[in-house]
Amino acid sequence: MHGIFYDPKHDEMVVPVALAGAVLTLRGGANGGEAPLRMLQGPKTGLVQPDTLYVDLEHDEMVVDSGDDGVLVFARTASGDTAPLRKIAGPRTRIRNPYGITIDGSRNLIFVANRTETGETRESQDAILVFNRTDEGDVPPRAVIAGPHTGILKIRQIVVDEPRGQVFVTVKNNVEYYDFEAGRFTPWNPDRTGFIGVWSVTDDGDVPPRGVIKGPASGLIWPAGVAINPDTHEVYTIDSVANAMFMFDMPEFFFRPPASPSPARGAGKGH
Repeated sequence: MHGIFYDPKHDEMVVPVALAGAVLTLRGGANGGEAPLRMLQGPKTGLVQPDTLYVDLEHDEMVVDSGDDGVLVFARTASGDTAPLRKIAGPRTRIRNPYGITIDGSRNLIFVANRTETGETRESQDAILVFNRTDEGDVPPRAVIAGPHTGILKIRQIVVDEPRGQVFVTVKNNVEYYDFEAGRFTPWNPDRTGFIGVWSVTDDGDVPPRGVIKGPASGLIWPAGVAINPDTHEVYTIDSVANAMFMFDMPEFFFRPPASPSPARGAGKGH
């Protein structure tokens, strides 16, 4: 299991289980061998190896990485062998391997931290893909944040700060494999450390982050997960090399005026 979502509105924990092709919803106070409140699993669900998910409390929906290059949308309370309400998948979507999913409910947007490796050199084409929340089928993303100016080589988790219209992303950048013939006996490269980047929800293309946490003083090498607390101006991350959790006080990220929600493009086309 690599993902988890806590639903404070219903006091529930939602966990994707990749090896079982399932999504479990447990009571917030669950302990020991307590059975889940709901289990989503079966051929109709389309779940293969779900790794990450997000619960959209504003629209009472759950968005899940299918595990086979797609994003599935279910009713929040879906259980058993239930088909998704919508599926975003296909070559035009560019979805290959979602490592993080988040939703901006006020702007009706889905953000996917998408991992792509091609060829024997495992060249990276990682990107932040942005879709309309109600998109369905093989549709192109409405925006793609990727390219050399973004600094994104290897992407991980993602979270939206809706009031300020910002997207926080962990970019780990190190490779995930060994190459003994080339003399690389560890995947960690101290000269290519990761960072936490902040983009606007309206960004598109090869644009640099508007805010960054990185460098030797940060202690970050391979940041994997990210969470934020705007009330205390804190950014949290975990690092796979340090095996530690880091907390940063970043008031400059949260003092900017909140962005006004804008309707998603294509809203008049059935989206």
